[in-house]
Amino acid sequence: MSFSDREKQLVRAAFAWGQITQKEGYTLSDLEIEKSVLFRRLLAGRPPLAFPPPLRHGFPWYEVIEGRSEHVVNASEASPEHSIIAPGSKPGDTCILIDGAFWRVAETIREREEYLVEWGEYPMQWRLCKHWEVNYEMTQQLHNFRKDNPEANVTLASRGGQKEYSEFRVDDDQTVWLSEWHLTRIGLPGWVWVGNEVDAEPCVHDLTPLCQDQQGALVLGVAGADRGPGWLRIETSAADARFIKLGDELEYKSVIASAVTEFDRLLHSIAGEDLEVMDCRNGDVLRCYRVPMQLAPLEQFDLGDVNYDLVPENAYAG
Repeated sequence: MSFSDREKQLVRAAFAWGQITQKEGYTLSDLEIEKSVLFRRLLAGRPPLAFPPPLRHGFPWYEVIEGRSEHVVNASEASPEHSIIAPGSKPGDTCILIDGAFWRVAETIREREEYLVEWGEYPMQWRLCKHWEVNYEMTQQLHNFRKDNPEANVTLASRGGQKEYSEFRVDDDQTVWLSEWHLTRIGLPGWVWVGNEVDAEPCVHDLTPLCQDQQGALVLGVAGADRGPGWLRIETSAADARFIKLGDELEYKSVIASAVTEFDRLLHSIAGEDLEVMDCRNGDVLRCYRVPMQLAPLEQFDLGDVNYDLVPENAYAG
């Protein structure tokens, strides 16, 4: 008797899920199986992340780690009262409830308006910011009410020019504004956490930019050499840059030319089962990862709208 590939995948997913649920203290009940987002993720061939992801309304929220989107959420007032509940927090830390889970506040930018928040063990931050939008329907209803009831004593604006409530405000022009919270990741996306963090090889600290563009170093390699290890930048965010290793024995002139004119071809020519990834900040190595090749979203990377018709003047010339 032999098993099909699908059956083997099911066994592997069930085994991995059983190990994780046992470690986290869950029981293998029918209800847990039915509602488990992790089990469905494993069945789809996606592995668990290195750390438990944030929760959203009681369910694992993978997209906020791996994705690139801005999320509209509900949020409470920041308070230190529930710090023992927020993952990774210490007693007394300020926390804020976001879609049913307590996040740690790393920095308060504007009280009740904007925060930097963190979750668990992830070395990442998100910006939680309140946005105000005009609600035209409620504004029209208010105007109609005042028109139809001119004698009504309704005061929604304060002497300071506006009256602000927890979720709406009315300005001097009697325009109604509603608020919503936006949660946006700061820095590079967390898709690398489907792999493992590894120690940086000693040689990576000696790498130097061989080719640069408007966003900084595009190709890293060994200064003064014709060949050697090469790294290609695939993502940037402010001072952070993410590089992937193209190989150990590369001909630098060819790599630079391809990075400038044939980025996609160079990106998809990488061989091997694992992708080596390196994150840097202002040229210094932050951390390195090893990610299974099939889980790296290489198809999502490009150089945006930058046009590289010419090789940059500072390109390596040996």
